[in-house]
Amino acid sequence: MADKYDLKALKSALLQSDNHVTEVSIFGTQVFIRRLKAAELQDNEDAMKAAIEADDMKTAARLNVELLLSCIMTPDGKPVPVSALPSVDELLREHDNPTLVAAISTVKRHAVGTLEDAEKN
Repeated sequence: MADKYDLKALKSALLQSDNHVTEVSIFGTQVFIRRLKAAELQDNEDAMKAAIEADDMKTAARLNVELLLSCIMTPDGKPVPVSALPSVDELLREHDNPTLVAAISTVKRHAVGTLEDAEKN
């Protein structure tokens, strides 16, 4: 049996990504968001920490809004073209901090799998 175990197939199977997309409400509209990859979330957290330590709140805000925009998908899990989305600057000008924080929090909760749990309760 061990002779038939395909290690290349195993590696390929383990690297298959589950593009989990769910519908949520952000900025008063229904959108579909994908679950962030672990490395994306960690990279964002590291960059946010560095920006905050440097007292660069503008960069911190931009990082989170960029992350948010990168998660917006079509219902079938394909990225929405950048031309169909507002820019980071447009969102920062249009929305207050609590509204932005709520939207970003939704994306981050979905990334760690707690969004569904929160919606069930």
